Amino acid sequence: MTEVAVDELQKDVEAYMATGGNRSAAARLRKLPRKTYNGRLEIAQKKLGIQLGKVVDGRVDYVKAVKRPLPKGKSVARYIVSSVQNNTHPHPGFANLEAYAEWLRSFGTCEIILGTYSYAMDAYGAKSVKRGSYEKAADRGALGKLWYAPELERYICDESVELAPGLVWCGEMNILPTAANPLTGLEDYNGRKSNIVPHAKHALASVASLADEAAKFNYATGTVTQRNYIQKRIGIMAERKHSYGGLLVEVDSEGNWYVRQLQIGAKGEVYDIGPSGYRGVRIAGGKVESVKITDAPSRTFLEAITWGDIHAAEMEVWVRHLGWGKGGMLDQLAPRKQFWHDVFSMRSRSHHELKNFHRTFEKWATGEGNVEDEVQVTADFANEGHRSWLETIVVRSNHDRHLDTWLNIAKIERDPENARYYALLQHQVLAAIEDGNRDFNVLEWALRRAGIPKGVRFLGEDESYVICKSRDFVGIECGLHGDLGPNGSRGSTRSLKKLGRPANKAHDHQATWMDDTLSAGACSTRFPYMKGPGAHSISHIGTFENGARQILTFWAGKFRA
Repeated sequence: MTEVAVDELQKDVEAYMATGGNRSAAARLRKLPRKTYNGRLEIAQKKLGIQLGKVVDGRVDYVKAVKRPLPKGKSVARYIVSSVQNNTHPHPGFANLEAYAEWLRSFGTCEIILGTYSYAMDAYGAKSVKRGSYEKAADRGALGKLWYAPELERYICDESVELAPGLVWCGEMNILPTAANPLTGLEDYNGRKSNIVPHAKHALASVASLADEAAKFNYATGTVTQRNYIQKRIGIMAERKHSYGGLLVEVDSEGNWYVRQLQIGAKGEVYDIGPSGYRGVRIAGGKVESVKITDAPSRTFLEAITWGDIHAAEMEVWVRHLGWGKGGMLDQLAPRKQFWHDVFSMRSRSHHELKNFHRTFEKWATGEGNVEDEVQVTADFANEGHRSWLETIVVRSNHDRHLDTWLNIAKIERDPENARYYALLQHQVLAAIEDGNRDFNVLEWALRRAGIPKGVRFLGEDESYVICKSRDFVGIECGLHGDLGPNGSRGSTRSLKKLGRPANKAHDHQATWMDDTLSAGACSTRFPYMKGPGAHSISHIGTFENGARQILTFWAGKFRA
Protein backbone atom coordinates (compact mmCIF):
# COMPACT_ATOMS: atom_id res chain seq x y z
CA MET A 1 0.00 0.00 0.00
CA THR A 2 1.31 3.45 -0.91
CA GLU A 3 2.27 5.88 1.87
CA VAL A 4 -0.78 7.60 3.37
CA ALA A 5 -0.51 11.05 4.93
CA VAL A 6 -1.14 11.28 8.68
CA ASP A 7 -4.03 13.76 8.27
CA GLU A 8 -5.76 11.28 5.94
CA LEU A 9 -5.30 8.50 8.48
CA GLN A 10 -6.86 10.77 11.14
CA LYS A 11 -9.87 11.27 8.86
CA ASP A 12 -10.16 7.49 8.53
CA VAL A 13 -10.30 7.20 12.34
CA GLU A 14 -12.85 10.02 12.58
CA ALA A 15 -15.06 8.22 10.08
CA TYR A 16 -14.77 5.04 12.14
CA MET A 17 -15.90 6.91 15.31
CA ALA A 18 -18.65 8.80 13.49
CA THR A 19 -20.24 5.57 12.26
CA GLY A 20 -20.09 3.85 15.65
CA GLY A 21 -17.36 1.43 14.56
CA ASN A 22 -19.20 0.23 11.47
CA ARG A 23 -16.28 -0.33 9.08
CA SER A 24 -18.44 -0.79 6.00
CA ALA A 25 -20.27 2.48 6.63
CA ALA A 26 -17.00 4.22 7.41
CA ALA A 27 -15.44 2.97 4.18
CA ARG A 28 -18.40 4.32 2.23
CA LEU A 29 -18.08 7.62 4.06
CA ARG A 30 -14.43 7.82 3.02
CA LYS A 31 -15.29 6.58 -0.52
CA LEU A 32 -12.82 3.71 -0.22
CA PRO A 33 -13.10 -0.03 -0.81
CA ARG A 34 -13.67 -1.84 2.50
CA LYS A 35 -10.43 -3.83 2.14
CA THR A 36 -8.41 -0.69 1.48
CA TYR A 37 -10.07 1.10 4.33
CA ASN A 38 -9.36 -1.77 6.75
CA GLY A 39 -5.70 -1.73 5.73
CA ARG A 40 -5.49 2.02 6.35
CA LEU A 41 -7.03 1.55 9.81
CA GLU A 42 -4.27 -0.91 10.69
CA ILE A 43 -1.66 1.63 9.59
CA ALA A 44 -3.47 4.38 11.55
CA GLN A 45 -3.37 2.34 14.77
CA LYS A 46 0.38 1.88 14.48
CA LYS A 47 1.27 5.40 13.39
CA LEU A 48 -1.12 7.17 15.76
CA GLY A 49 -0.51 4.83 18.69
CA ILE A 50 -4.17 3.94 19.17
CA GLN A 51 -6.36 0.86 19.33
CA LEU A 52 -9.75 0.63 17.69
CA GLY A 53 -12.51 -1.75 18.62
CA LYS A 54 -16.20 -1.80 19.39
CA VAL A 55 -17.67 1.66 19.77
CA VAL A 56 -21.40 1.02 20.15
CA ASP A 57 -22.63 -0.92 23.17
CA GLY A 58 -25.75 -1.13 25.33
CA ARG A 59 -27.70 -2.94 28.02
CA VAL A 60 -31.36 -3.38 28.84
CA ASP A 61 -31.28 -2.87 32.63
CA TYR A 62 -29.87 0.06 34.58
CA VAL A 63 -27.15 -0.50 37.19
CA LYS A 64 -28.59 -2.22 40.25
CA ALA A 65 -27.00 -2.30 43.67
CA VAL A 66 -25.75 -5.47 45.35
CA LYS A 67 -26.90 -5.58 48.99
CA ARG A 68 -24.41 -6.12 51.78
CA PRO A 69 -25.58 -8.23 54.74
CA LEU A 70 -26.13 -6.47 58.06
CA PRO A 71 -23.80 -7.18 60.98
CA LYS A 72 -25.13 -9.50 63.67
CA GLY A 73 -25.81 -8.85 67.33
CA LYS A 74 -24.10 -5.78 68.75
CA SER A 75 -21.36 -5.68 66.13
CA VAL A 76 -20.89 -2.76 63.74
CA ALA A 77 -19.89 -2.89 60.07
CA ARG A 78 -17.71 0.01 58.97
CA TYR A 79 -16.59 1.25 55.58
CA ILE A 80 -14.05 3.92 54.73
CA VAL A 81 -14.99 5.13 51.25
CA SER A 82 -13.20 7.55 48.94
CA SER A 83 -12.22 8.11 45.30
CA VAL A 84 -9.14 7.81 43.09
CA GLN A 85 -8.12 9.45 39.83
CA ASN A 86 -6.43 7.66 36.95
CA ASN A 87 -2.70 8.13 36.28
CA THR A 88 -2.28 9.88 39.64
CA HIS A 89 -0.24 9.11 42.75
CA PRO A 90 -1.97 8.66 46.13
CA HIS A 91 -1.74 11.26 48.89
CA PRO A 92 0.70 10.14 51.63
CA GLY A 93 -2.13 10.56 54.14
CA PHE A 94 -3.89 7.52 52.70
CA ALA A 95 -1.55 5.41 54.85
CA ASN A 96 -3.26 6.92 57.90
CA LEU A 97 -6.68 5.90 56.59
CA GLU A 98 -5.34 2.36 56.18
CA ALA A 99 -3.98 2.46 59.72
CA TYR A 100 -7.33 3.68 61.05
CA ALA A 101 -9.20 0.93 59.19
CA GLU A 102 -6.89 -1.66 60.73
CA TRP A 103 -7.47 -0.19 64.22
CA LEU A 104 -11.25 -0.16 63.72
CA ARG A 105 -11.22 -3.85 62.84
CA SER A 106 -10.74 -4.58 66.54
CA PHE A 107 -14.31 -3.26 67.01
CA GLY A 108 -15.90 -5.13 64.06
CA THR A 109 -15.39 -5.15 60.32
CA CYS A 110 -13.92 -2.21 58.43
CA GLU A 111 -13.53 -2.29 54.67
CA ILE A 112 -11.87 0.35 52.48
CA ILE A 113 -13.78 1.02 49.26
CA LEU A 114 -12.47 3.31 46.52
CA GLY A 115 -14.32 4.44 43.41
CA THR A 116 -12.54 5.64 40.29
CA TYR A 117 -13.09 8.70 38.14
CA SER A 118 -11.31 9.50 34.88
CA TYR A 119 -9.93 12.86 33.83
CA ALA A 120 -7.54 14.51 31.36
CA MET A 121 -8.41 11.82 28.87
CA ASP A 122 -7.04 13.73 25.86
CA ALA A 123 -3.68 13.90 27.58
CA TYR A 124 -3.69 10.17 28.30
CA GLY A 125 -5.23 9.11 25.00
CA ALA A 126 -8.36 7.43 26.37
CA LYS A 127 -12.07 7.81 26.14
CA SER A 128 -13.44 8.91 29.52
CA VAL A 129 -14.62 5.51 30.56
CA LYS A 130 -14.43 3.76 33.92
CA ARG A 131 -11.76 1.42 35.17
CA GLY A 132 -11.82 -2.08 33.76
CA SER A 133 -12.54 -1.06 30.16
CA TYR A 134 -8.90 -0.87 29.24
CA GLU A 135 -8.02 -4.48 29.95
CA LYS A 136 -10.19 -5.35 26.94
CA ALA A 137 -8.90 -2.64 24.65
CA ALA A 138 -8.92 -4.90 21.60
CA ASP A 139 -12.68 -5.29 21.58
CA ARG A 140 -13.77 -2.25 23.59
CA GLY A 141 -12.06 0.44 21.57
CA ALA A 142 -10.07 2.15 24.33
CA LEU A 143 -7.74 4.76 22.88
CA GLY A 144 -4.88 4.20 25.30
CA LYS A 145 -3.79 2.59 28.57
CA LEU A 146 -4.82 4.10 31.88
CA TRP A 147 -3.46 3.00 35.22
CA TYR A 148 -4.36 3.41 38.85
CA ALA A 149 -1.85 3.46 41.68
CA PRO A 150 -0.97 -0.21 42.38
CA GLU A 151 -1.29 0.26 46.15
CA LEU A 152 -4.91 1.38 45.68
CA GLU A 153 -6.15 -1.15 43.13
CA ARG A 154 -7.10 -3.83 45.65
CA TYR A 155 -9.61 -1.43 47.25
CA ILE A 156 -11.33 -0.32 44.03
CA CYS A 157 -15.02 -1.06 43.66
CA ASP A 158 -16.74 0.51 40.65
CA GLU A 159 -20.01 -1.30 41.26
CA SER A 160 -23.21 -0.17 42.92
CA VAL A 161 -23.45 -1.55 46.47
CA GLU A 162 -26.19 -1.01 49.06
CA LEU A 163 -24.09 -0.75 52.21
CA ALA A 164 -27.18 -0.53 54.45
CA PRO A 165 -30.92 -0.26 53.89
CA GLY A 166 -31.40 3.08 52.13
CA LEU A 167 -27.69 3.90 51.64
CA VAL A 168 -26.04 3.12 48.28
CA TRP A 169 -22.38 3.29 47.29
CA CYS A 170 -22.57 4.52 43.68
CA GLY A 171 -19.29 3.13 42.41
CA GLU A 172 -20.66 3.26 38.86
CA MET A 173 -20.59 7.07 38.92
CA ASN A 174 -17.84 8.81 36.92
CA ILE A 175 -18.09 12.54 37.64
CA LEU A 176 -15.46 14.97 36.40
CA PRO A 177 -13.33 16.31 39.28
CA THR A 178 -13.86 19.81 37.88
CA ALA A 179 -17.63 19.66 38.54
CA ALA A 180 -18.50 22.69 40.68
CA ASN A 181 -21.27 20.73 42.42
CA PRO A 182 -20.82 16.98 41.96
CA LEU A 183 -24.29 16.29 43.41
CA THR A 184 -26.25 18.37 40.91
CA GLY A 185 -29.04 16.37 39.29
CA LEU A 186 -28.78 13.43 41.70
CA GLU A 187 -31.71 14.42 43.89
CA ASP A 188 -33.90 11.55 42.64
CA TYR A 189 -31.09 9.10 41.83
CA ASN A 190 -31.93 5.72 43.36
CA GLY A 191 -35.32 7.01 44.44
CA ARG A 192 -35.60 7.65 48.18
CA LYS A 193 -32.27 5.98 48.96
CA SER A 194 -29.33 8.12 50.04
CA ASN A 195 -26.26 7.98 47.81
CA ILE A 196 -22.49 8.16 48.15
CA VAL A 197 -20.66 9.10 44.95
CA PRO A 198 -16.89 9.00 44.43
CA HIS A 199 -15.57 12.47 43.70
CA ALA A 200 -12.59 14.75 44.33
CA LYS A 201 -14.61 17.03 46.64
CA HIS A 202 -16.38 16.50 49.91
CA ALA A 203 -20.04 17.46 49.54
CA LEU A 204 -23.38 16.83 51.21
CA ALA A 205 -26.83 17.80 49.98
CA SER A 206 -30.10 17.20 51.81
CA VAL A 207 -33.08 16.18 49.69
CA ALA A 208 -36.65 16.93 50.77
CA SER A 209 -38.89 14.16 52.04
CA LEU A 210 -42.49 13.79 53.06
CA ALA A 211 -43.39 14.27 56.70
CA ASP A 212 -43.32 10.53 57.49
CA GLU A 213 -39.86 9.99 55.96
CA ALA A 214 -36.34 10.93 56.99
CA ALA A 215 -34.42 13.39 54.85
CA LYS A 216 -32.41 11.87 52.03
CA PHE A 217 -28.67 12.62 51.99
CA ASN A 218 -26.40 12.65 48.94
CA TYR A 219 -22.68 12.58 49.73
CA ALA A 220 -19.50 13.09 47.73
CA THR A 221 -16.43 11.40 49.18
CA GLY A 222 -13.36 13.52 48.69
CA THR A 223 -10.31 11.75 47.29
CA VAL A 224 -7.06 10.02 48.24
CA THR A 225 -5.14 10.88 45.06
CA GLN A 226 -3.12 14.03 44.52
CA ARG A 227 -4.08 17.10 42.51
CA ASN A 228 -3.73 16.39 38.80
CA TYR A 229 -5.64 18.92 36.68
CA ILE A 230 -5.33 20.45 33.24
CA GLN A 231 -3.82 23.85 33.87
CA LYS A 232 -6.53 25.97 32.33
CA ARG A 233 -9.23 28.03 34.03
CA ILE A 234 -11.58 25.21 35.08
CA GLY A 235 -8.78 22.88 36.16
CA ILE A 236 -6.90 25.58 38.06
CA MET A 237 -10.06 26.54 39.93
CA ALA A 238 -10.92 22.92 40.68
CA GLU A 239 -7.57 22.06 42.22
CA ARG A 240 -8.24 24.63 44.94
CA LYS A 241 -11.42 22.76 45.85
CA HIS A 242 -9.67 19.37 45.83
CA SER A 243 -10.47 17.73 49.17
CA TYR A 244 -8.33 14.94 50.60
CA GLY A 245 -9.97 12.22 52.67
CA GLY A 246 -13.12 10.14 52.55
CA LEU A 247 -16.22 9.15 54.49
CA LEU A 248 -16.68 6.74 57.36
CA VAL A 249 -19.88 4.70 57.21
CA GLU A 250 -21.09 2.84 60.31
CA VAL A 251 -23.93 0.28 60.11
CA ASP A 252 -25.52 -1.44 63.10
CA SER A 253 -27.41 -4.74 63.20
CA GLU A 254 -30.79 -3.00 62.92
CA GLY A 255 -29.80 -1.36 59.64
CA ASN A 256 -29.29 2.13 61.08
CA TRP A 257 -26.41 3.90 59.37
CA TYR A 258 -24.27 6.90 60.21
CA VAL A 259 -21.95 8.74 57.81
CA ARG A 260 -19.30 11.28 58.73
CA GLN A 261 -16.40 12.89 56.89
CA LEU A 262 -12.72 12.03 57.30
CA GLN A 263 -10.45 14.84 56.13
CA ILE A 264 -6.72 14.41 55.60
CA GLY A 265 -4.92 17.39 57.12
CA ALA A 266 -1.98 19.40 55.86
CA LYS A 267 0.50 16.97 57.44
CA GLY A 268 -1.42 13.86 56.47
CA GLU A 269 -3.16 13.54 59.85
CA VAL A 270 -6.73 12.29 60.19
CA TYR A 271 -9.19 13.04 63.01
CA ASP A 272 -12.44 11.30 63.91
CA ILE A 273 -14.76 11.15 66.93
CA GLY A 274 -14.07 7.42 66.96
CA PRO A 275 -16.32 4.47 67.79
CA SER A 276 -18.77 4.38 70.69
CA GLY A 277 -16.98 4.84 74.00
CA TYR A 278 -14.34 7.16 72.55
CA ARG A 279 -14.04 10.94 72.65
CA GLY A 280 -11.85 11.09 69.58
CA VAL A 281 -8.93 9.64 67.66
CA ARG A 282 -5.99 11.16 65.81
CA ILE A 283 -4.08 9.14 63.23
CA ALA A 284 -0.63 10.43 62.27
CA GLY A 285 2.46 8.65 61.02
CA GLY A 286 0.47 5.43 60.76
CA LYS A 287 -0.26 5.41 64.51
CA VAL A 288 -3.65 5.83 66.20
CA GLU A 289 -3.91 7.98 69.31
CA SER A 290 -7.26 7.63 71.08
CA VAL A 291 -9.08 9.34 73.94
CA LYS A 292 -11.91 7.61 75.81
CA ILE A 293 -15.06 9.31 77.11
CA THR A 294 -13.99 8.43 80.65
CA ASP A 295 -10.95 10.72 80.36
CA ALA A 296 -11.00 14.27 81.73
CA PRO A 297 -12.79 16.82 79.46
CA SER A 298 -9.47 18.59 78.93
CA ARG A 299 -8.34 15.60 76.89
CA THR A 300 -10.08 16.26 73.61
CA PHE A 301 -9.33 16.76 69.93
CA LEU A 302 -12.58 18.59 69.22
CA GLU A 303 -12.35 22.37 69.06
CA ALA A 304 -16.06 23.06 68.69
CA ILE A 305 -19.56 21.79 68.04
CA THR A 306 -21.90 23.99 66.00
CA TRP A 307 -25.30 22.66 66.91
CA GLY A 308 -28.24 22.68 64.58
CA ASP A 309 -30.71 25.48 65.36
CA ILE A 310 -31.66 25.05 69.01
CA HIS A 311 -35.25 26.41 69.26
CA ALA A 312 -35.30 25.49 72.95
CA ALA A 313 -39.08 25.68 73.34
CA GLU A 314 -39.62 23.40 70.34
CA MET A 315 -36.74 20.99 70.78
CA GLU A 316 -37.68 17.31 70.82
CA VAL A 317 -37.08 15.78 74.26
CA TRP A 318 -34.95 12.89 73.01
CA VAL A 319 -32.71 15.34 71.13
CA ARG A 320 -32.16 17.40 74.27
CA HIS A 321 -31.27 14.27 76.22
CA LEU A 322 -28.91 12.88 73.55
CA GLY A 323 -27.22 16.24 73.00
CA TRP A 324 -26.93 17.81 76.46
CA GLY A 325 -28.18 15.26 78.99
CA LYS A 326 -25.71 13.67 81.36
CA GLY A 327 -23.44 11.45 79.27
CA GLY A 328 -24.85 12.82 76.00
CA MET A 329 -22.88 13.94 72.96
CA LEU A 330 -21.59 17.10 74.63
CA ASP A 331 -20.12 15.15 77.54
CA GLN A 332 -18.83 12.35 75.33
CA LEU A 333 -17.00 14.58 72.83
CA ALA A 334 -16.10 17.42 75.25
CA PRO A 335 -15.51 20.23 72.72
CA ARG A 336 -13.68 23.33 73.87
CA LYS A 337 -16.48 25.51 72.50
CA GLN A 338 -20.11 25.13 71.49
CA PHE A 339 -22.12 27.46 69.26
CA TRP A 340 -25.86 27.94 69.70
CA HIS A 341 -27.97 29.29 66.84
CA ASP A 342 -31.64 30.29 67.23
CA VAL A 343 -31.46 29.38 70.90
CA PHE A 344 -34.73 31.29 71.39
CA SER A 345 -37.64 30.51 69.10
CA MET A 346 -40.32 33.13 69.95
CA ARG A 347 -42.90 30.45 69.33
CA SER A 348 -45.18 32.13 71.86
CA ARG A 349 -45.66 35.30 69.78
CA SER A 350 -44.05 34.87 66.38
CA HIS A 351 -44.64 37.91 64.20
CA HIS A 352 -45.56 35.53 61.39
CA GLU A 353 -48.66 34.54 63.36
CA LEU A 354 -49.71 37.74 65.13
CA LYS A 355 -52.58 38.21 62.69
CA ASN A 356 -53.59 34.55 62.79
CA PHE A 357 -56.47 34.50 65.28
CA HIS A 358 -56.89 30.72 65.27
CA ARG A 359 -53.19 30.13 65.96
CA THR A 360 -53.20 32.74 68.72
CA PHE A 361 -56.25 31.11 70.31
CA GLU A 362 -54.57 27.70 70.07
CA LYS A 363 -51.53 29.03 71.95
CA TRP A 364 -53.78 30.45 74.65
CA ALA A 365 -55.67 27.15 74.95
CA THR A 366 -52.47 25.07 75.18
CA GLY A 367 -50.56 27.49 77.41
CA GLU A 368 -47.90 28.22 74.78
CA GLY A 369 -48.60 31.92 74.35
CA ASN A 370 -46.68 33.39 77.29
CA VAL A 371 -43.43 35.07 76.21
CA GLU A 372 -41.91 35.17 79.68
CA ASP A 373 -42.53 31.45 80.10
CA GLU A 374 -40.72 30.78 76.82
CA VAL A 375 -37.78 32.89 77.95
CA GLN A 376 -37.64 30.81 81.14
CA VAL A 377 -37.77 27.55 79.15
CA THR A 378 -34.82 28.82 77.09
CA ALA A 379 -32.93 29.81 80.25
CA ASP A 380 -33.55 26.36 81.72
CA PHE A 381 -32.05 24.81 78.60
CA ALA A 382 -29.02 27.12 78.85
CA ASN A 383 -28.44 25.97 82.41
CA GLU A 384 -28.66 22.33 81.37
CA GLY A 385 -26.64 22.75 78.18
CA HIS A 386 -23.67 24.78 79.47
CA ARG A 387 -20.60 23.24 81.09
CA SER A 388 -17.94 24.91 83.22
CA TRP A 389 -15.16 23.39 81.13
CA LEU A 390 -16.17 24.92 77.80
CA GLU A 391 -17.12 28.22 76.24
CA THR A 392 -20.73 28.60 75.09
CA ILE A 393 -21.31 31.18 72.35
CA VAL A 394 -24.78 32.34 71.29
CA VAL A 395 -24.73 33.48 67.67
CA ARG A 396 -27.05 36.39 66.81
CA SER A 397 -29.86 34.75 64.84
CA ASN A 398 -33.10 35.64 63.14
CA HIS A 399 -35.38 33.92 65.68
CA ASP A 400 -33.56 35.72 68.49
CA ARG A 401 -34.43 38.97 66.72
CA HIS A 402 -38.11 37.98 66.68
CA LEU A 403 -38.27 39.25 70.26
CA ASP A 404 -37.15 42.69 69.03
CA THR A 405 -39.72 42.51 66.24
CA TRP A 406 -42.50 41.73 68.72
CA LEU A 407 -41.56 44.75 70.81
CA ASN A 408 -41.74 46.87 67.67
CA ILE A 409 -45.02 45.79 66.12
CA ALA A 410 -47.20 44.06 68.73
CA LYS A 411 -50.56 45.64 69.55
CA ILE A 412 -50.14 44.92 73.23
CA GLU A 413 -53.56 46.28 74.17
CA ARG A 414 -54.91 43.11 72.53
CA ASP A 415 -52.54 40.82 74.44
CA PRO A 416 -53.17 41.21 78.20
CA GLU A 417 -51.39 37.92 78.95
CA ASN A 418 -48.04 39.42 77.91
CA ALA A 419 -48.66 43.11 78.64
CA ARG A 420 -46.61 43.42 81.85
CA TYR A 421 -43.62 41.51 80.45
CA TYR A 422 -43.83 43.50 77.23
CA ALA A 423 -43.65 46.72 79.25
CA LEU A 424 -40.65 45.45 81.21
CA LEU A 425 -38.68 44.57 78.08
CA GLN A 426 -39.78 47.70 76.24
CA HIS A 427 -38.51 49.85 79.13
CA GLN A 428 -35.06 48.25 78.82
CA VAL A 429 -34.94 48.80 75.07
CA LEU A 430 -35.98 52.44 75.30
CA ALA A 431 -33.50 53.10 78.08
CA ALA A 432 -30.71 51.62 75.94
CA ILE A 433 -31.73 53.83 73.03
CA GLU A 434 -31.67 56.92 75.27
CA ASP A 435 -28.20 55.93 76.51
CA GLY A 436 -26.92 55.46 72.97
CA ASN A 437 -26.24 51.77 73.59
CA ARG A 438 -26.46 50.36 70.09
CA ASP A 439 -25.16 46.97 71.22
CA PHE A 440 -27.99 46.30 73.67
CA ASN A 441 -29.42 42.80 73.21
CA VAL A 442 -32.85 42.50 74.79
CA LEU A 443 -32.83 38.71 74.56
CA GLU A 444 -29.54 38.52 76.44
CA TRP A 445 -30.95 40.85 79.11
CA ALA A 446 -34.09 38.74 79.46
CA LEU A 447 -32.18 35.46 79.67
CA ARG A 448 -29.70 36.78 82.21
CA ARG A 449 -32.62 38.02 84.29
CA ALA A 450 -34.01 34.47 84.04
CA GLY A 451 -30.76 33.07 85.48
CA ILE A 452 -28.57 31.70 82.67
CA PRO A 453 -24.91 30.89 83.48
CA LYS A 454 -22.46 33.79 83.40
CA GLY A 455 -20.18 31.77 81.13
CA VAL A 456 -22.61 32.00 78.20
CA ARG A 457 -21.38 34.61 75.72
CA PHE A 458 -23.64 36.45 73.26
CA LEU A 459 -22.19 37.66 69.96
CA GLY A 460 -23.30 41.03 68.67
CA GLU A 461 -24.82 41.74 65.27
CA ASP A 462 -22.22 40.99 62.58
CA GLU A 463 -19.64 40.03 65.21
CA SER A 464 -17.05 37.61 63.88
CA TYR A 465 -15.81 34.58 65.78
CA VAL A 466 -13.01 32.59 64.11
CA ILE A 467 -11.69 29.24 65.35
CA CYS A 468 -8.67 27.12 64.36
CA LYS A 469 -6.78 30.11 62.97
CA SER A 470 -3.05 29.60 62.48
CA ARG A 471 -0.18 30.98 60.48
CA ASP A 472 -1.05 28.67 57.60
CA PHE A 473 -4.85 28.58 57.91
CA VAL A 474 -7.28 31.50 57.78
CA GLY A 475 -9.54 29.73 60.27
CA ILE A 476 -13.26 28.97 60.28
CA GLU A 477 -15.86 31.70 60.74
CA CYS A 478 -18.51 30.71 63.29
CA GLY A 479 -20.24 34.07 63.83
CA LEU A 480 -22.60 33.81 60.85
CA HIS A 481 -26.07 32.44 61.51
CA GLY A 482 -26.85 32.28 57.80
CA ASP A 483 -30.00 34.38 57.45
CA LEU A 484 -28.18 37.47 56.19
CA GLY A 485 -26.41 37.29 52.83
CA PRO A 486 -23.95 39.58 51.06
CA ASN A 487 -25.01 43.12 50.14
CA GLY A 488 -28.39 42.98 51.85
CA SER A 489 -29.52 39.75 50.21
CA ARG A 490 -31.17 36.83 51.98
CA GLY A 491 -28.64 34.40 53.33
CA SER A 492 -28.01 30.89 52.05
CA THR A 493 -25.18 28.39 52.11
CA ARG A 494 -24.58 29.01 48.42
CA SER A 495 -24.35 32.79 48.76
CA LEU A 496 -22.14 32.70 51.86
CA LYS A 497 -19.63 30.32 50.29
CA LYS A 498 -18.81 33.14 47.89
CA LEU A 499 -17.19 35.00 50.79
CA GLY A 500 -14.15 32.84 50.11
CA ARG A 501 -13.52 31.75 53.69
CA PRO A 502 -14.44 28.56 55.57
CA ALA A 503 -17.57 28.93 57.68
CA ASN A 504 -19.86 26.93 59.96
CA LYS A 505 -23.44 28.23 59.79
CA ALA A 506 -26.99 27.12 60.50
CA HIS A 507 -30.40 28.73 59.79
CA ASP A 508 -31.91 26.63 57.00
CA HIS A 509 -32.23 23.42 59.08
CA GLN A 510 -30.60 21.40 56.28
CA ALA A 511 -27.29 19.58 56.63
CA THR A 512 -25.10 20.88 53.82
CA TRP A 513 -21.44 20.65 52.83
CA MET A 514 -20.67 23.05 50.00
CA ASP A 515 -16.94 23.60 49.41
CA ASP A 516 -15.66 25.21 52.64
CA THR A 517 -19.08 26.35 53.88
CA LEU A 518 -20.99 23.92 56.09
CA SER A 519 -24.52 24.22 57.41
CA ALA A 520 -26.00 22.44 60.42
CA GLY A 521 -29.60 21.23 60.68
CA ALA A 522 -31.96 21.82 63.61
CA CYS A 523 -32.85 20.22 66.95
CA SER A 524 -36.32 19.31 65.75
CA THR A 525 -37.91 18.31 62.48
CA ARG A 526 -41.41 19.27 63.63
CA PHE A 527 -42.18 22.96 63.51
CA PRO A 528 -45.70 24.46 63.31
CA TYR A 529 -44.80 26.46 60.23
CA MET A 530 -43.47 23.45 58.30
CA LYS A 531 -45.85 22.42 55.54
CA GLY A 532 -45.14 20.07 52.65
CA PRO A 533 -41.93 18.11 51.92
CA GLY A 534 -38.82 19.23 53.81
CA ALA A 535 -35.13 18.39 54.02
CA HIS A 536 -34.69 19.16 57.73
CA SER A 537 -32.50 16.88 59.82
CA ILE A 538 -31.06 16.85 63.32
CA SER A 539 -27.46 17.44 62.24
CA HIS A 540 -24.54 19.23 63.84
CA ILE A 541 -20.99 20.24 62.84
CA GLY A 542 -17.95 18.99 64.72
CA THR A 543 -14.69 20.88 64.16
CA PHE A 544 -11.35 19.40 65.21
CA GLU A 545 -8.32 21.32 66.41
CA ASN A 546 -6.66 21.26 62.96
CA GLY A 547 -9.78 22.61 61.21
CA ALA A 548 -11.04 19.25 59.92
CA ARG A 549 -14.82 18.95 60.15
CA GLN A 550 -17.59 16.37 60.30
CA ILE A 551 -21.37 16.57 60.06
CA LEU A 552 -22.93 14.41 62.78
CA THR A 553 -26.58 13.40 62.49
CA PHE A 554 -28.86 12.15 65.25
CA TRP A 555 -30.84 9.08 64.24
CA ALA A 556 -32.60 6.33 66.19
CA GLY A 557 -31.42 7.81 69.49
CA LYS A 558 -27.73 7.78 68.52
CA PHE A 559 -25.14 9.89 66.69
CA ARG A 560 -22.85 6.97 65.87
CA ALA A 561 -23.32 3.23 65.69
